[in-house]
Order: sequence, then structure tokens, then C-alpha cells
Amino acid sequence: MKPNESIKVVGEKKIFFKRLVEDISNYKMITLICLVLVLIISIIIWTIAVAGNVIVAGGSTSVVQIMANVTEQYKRDNKKDILYNSLGSAAARVGVTNHSYAFGFLSKDIPSTPQPGDNQGNARQLWEDERIGRFVIARDYIALIYHLPIGCEIKPEQESLQFKSFDGGEGTKLICQIYNNRNFTWQDAFGDQLVCSTGKKNKFYTLTRESGSGTRDFFESKIIKSKNYETNQVASSSGSMYQAIATVPCSIGYISFSYIREIINNENLGKKTIASVIGNKTTKPELPYKIIDNNYEFNPAYSLTRPFTGIINYQGKQFGIVLSFIAWILDPLPYSKTKPKLRNGDYNPYYVSTFKLTEHDAAYWYIKEGEEPLSFDDILFLKYNNNTTFAKSEQKTDNEKVPWNFNLDYKSLWDIIVERFPEKYQLYRGYEYNGMGN
Repeated sequence: MKPNESIKVVGEKKIFFKRLVEDISNYKMITLICLVLVLIISIIIWTIAVAGNVIVAGGSTSVVQIMANVTEQYKRDNKKDILYNSLGSAAARVGVTNHSYAFGFLSKDIPSTPQPGDNQGNARQLWEDERIGRFVIARDYIALIYHLPIGCEIKPEQESLQFKSFDGGEGTKLICQIYNNRNFTWQDAFGDQLVCSTGKKNKFYTLTRESGSGTRDFFESKIIKSKNYETNQVASSSGSMYQAIATVPCSIGYISFSYIREIINNENLGKKTIASVIGNKTTKPELPYKIIDNNYEFNPAYSLTRPFTGIINYQGKQFGIVLSFIAWILDPLPYSKTKPKLRNGDYNPYYVSTFKLTEHDAAYWYIKEGEEPLSFDDILFLKYNNNTTFAKSEQKTDNEKVPWNFNLDYKSLWDIIVERFPEKYQLYRGYEYNGMGN
């Protein structure tokens, strides 16, 4: 080979590898690689699990802490092992559809009338797939968290930084500037809320979650109202988001409520690094939590809330075994026994004044983690878990502008649970078919 030809080949190789690196760095390529890895890892884990009679589930990283507690208690009570593989909400959809997971969790809503956005196609696909059943185990709040610039503190009269309303409001405009304007500084955004010891202007270090994350879907649909925005770093999980913000001054991002305790106890963060938000129906900024008996409980006035949605494949090989776990986790009676009144103010017929939740009740773990379980008077429970009557009624809600209009042969997951375990769930048969409050 001639010297010039050799130089040309080396140059072409450099160009090739440069383009390859650029392609791999491309957002879509990263997403594709992640999904391929999800499939490979899921198949390996599934093969091992089936051989050992272990139930394998997977999905949202935001559900990890709840699942750790719930599955431990379920194993103690029912002698069944459940392995939860936390690779993100997108992994749940893929894994449940191809039978790699017996069930999965998505940290987002799956509306019957999907809104424009990243998850529109996925939501429609799940709704139209007759093999897939949906259920909701708990609600979650999304907290906006940040690591203040060095030398800056929040004014003493404030609990934390304050955002005005999102979902297209002034808070959305501000977060868009934070993420998209590289010259926008902390002093520009929060100058009237901060006291800084130096005259230095500090730029934001922004974080978002990976493509396919349910937490990211919520951020894009409710907070920033866009899927086209810039960011300094993509965190691959809730844990990665937490670690990045805990260690990087000037950083800002968003995370599940289940990390509230860790954030508050972290020496680099603390209470003042969780933003308060003025909701569409509130006039003052609200934090996502309230401290009750030394526990961090949900603040009902906080506006950034979402459901944790489960999906299961009716044709899955372990469907029967998994159904008993879902029946156990969806059992609303223990929690309902603790509530004297329903949401509409009526007396709750299931209320027992002397009843106390124990660690043998699934709802106990939700409350321990700050996640409020669904109960008889909860519209989400009616909507997702036993929605036979509602789905056929042609009713609408504030969030569902179009009636569901399911066929008469539609059967919810709760219908199947009642049929499969009548001796345990016959108490709910009237509620299932009549719909409390309808």
C-alpha cells in the first residue's frame, strides 16, 4: 500500500469511528441500545426465575422502595419470592408484552384517551391490547429538587424555593428558561428568593431522566410541557438523579416522593432543597409533604401527583400465581377501615374505630413509605381496578373528557380477581358491579 493510500485509509477509519461515536451518542440510539439490553437481561433473569419458581416483575425505578417492602412482606406471609427488575417504565411495557415479566409497573398514568406526548403511542397500544390488564397500586408525588450554588442560601422567611403553577402556567415558563437558556442563572430565576455572598452569577446544571421513564413523561407532560428541551445530564434512574443532585452544586431535577426522607437527611441537601409549588387550585406554595407523628406524609394540596400503574399479561405463564399477589396488594379493605368518612363526606360503612393497620396489611407499607393506597372512595380505584360499571356507563370525568364506551364483554382485572378468589373478595362484589357513588 502506498503512503498516501495508507494515510487515506487511516483518515477514513477516523471519520468512521467519529461518526459511530456520534451515532451512539444520539439520543435515539441510546434508547435503542437500552431496550435491547433490557430484553437480554430480562430473558436471562426470566429463565433463571422460572427454573427456581420465582415470580419476575420489572419496570419503574420509582417503585423500587415500595416493592422492596411489599415483596418482603408478601414472601413472609405467602412463602413466594418476587424479583423486581428496575429498568424503567419502558422496560415494563416490553417485558410484560413479550412474557419476560409476569407483571410490571409504570410510574405514570395510562389514560384511555392518550394526550400528545412521548407516551401517547405506548398508552394507546396498551389500551388496545386485549392481553394486557391494568391496575393502580398507589399515588406518587413528583418533587422538584435542587442543590443550591455555593455561597447562596434561601431567604430565612421561606421554607424553600417557590414555583408558581405548572401545566402551562408561570412555573412552566420558568422551568423552560432554566432548561433551555444556557445563559439563564440562578440569580435570574430566583434573585428575589436567594441571598448570595458573592457577586458571581451561577448557571444551572439541569438533569432529566432517560427516554421511556414514566417520571420523565410526567415532567414533560405536566411541568415543562415539552419533549424538546436541553439538559446537561440524563440520569438513568431515580437513584442516579438523587446522587447527581446531592453531589453537584447548581444542579436541578425532579424525583419521586419516595426519596423525600433521603433528601431531607442528606447533609448536602435538606428540607430547603425541595421546591414548593403553587397549584392551579391553591394560592400559596405547597411542599409535597407534611410531617405527621415524625412521618413524612403526602400533602393533599400539592399539585404534582401521578399514579403508579401496574400491567399484567392475561396469557402469561405465571398469571394465576401473580393474580394472587395483585389481589393481595390491591386489597382496599384494611385501609378503608381506618377512614370514618368517604371523600364525598358520607359515612364509610367499612370504618372500624378500633382497627389499626399492621405490617400484615399491604396498605401499611404504602403509608410507611408515604404512598397513600387506593380505597373504596377513590376515583382512581374505581377507574382502573374495578371499572366495569364506569367503563360501560358513558360517563366522563374532569380528566377523561371522552367516555370509555367499552363493550359489554369487557372484564376488568378486579372482575377476574373476584371470580378467581370469591371466598376472599365476595365482600366487594356489590361495589364492583354497582360502583359506590354511582
